[in-house]
Amino acid sequence: MTSAIPDFVSALYRSANEVSKVSAFERRRLVECAARIISEQRIQLADTGNALSMPSSVVAGLDIIFQQIDDMPDPLMSHILLECAEEIRKLHVLSAKTE
Repeated sequence: MTSAIPDFVSALYRSANEVSKVSAFERRRLVECAARIISEQRIQLADTGNALSMPSSVVAGLDIIFQQIDDMPDPLMSHILLECAEEIRKLHVLSAKTE
């Protein structure tokens, strides 16, 4: 899965930059996948005893975002995708340092 992380981060950045072209279904799928990856990365880092990055308020509130995702304006959705990409990237860098 490690090699898939940079590809997914790229997909998040691409979708954030072209958010008006991303369907509601795809937006939900991207955010759900991002939330899962962030959770898995945090668990892996916690198991190694390493420090975790502090999540942004957006990443920390993904459960609330899911409830409103279908009515989310494009600029806000773009911001959410970028925040998720950045958190995944940071956690990936931290985990790479422990290998």
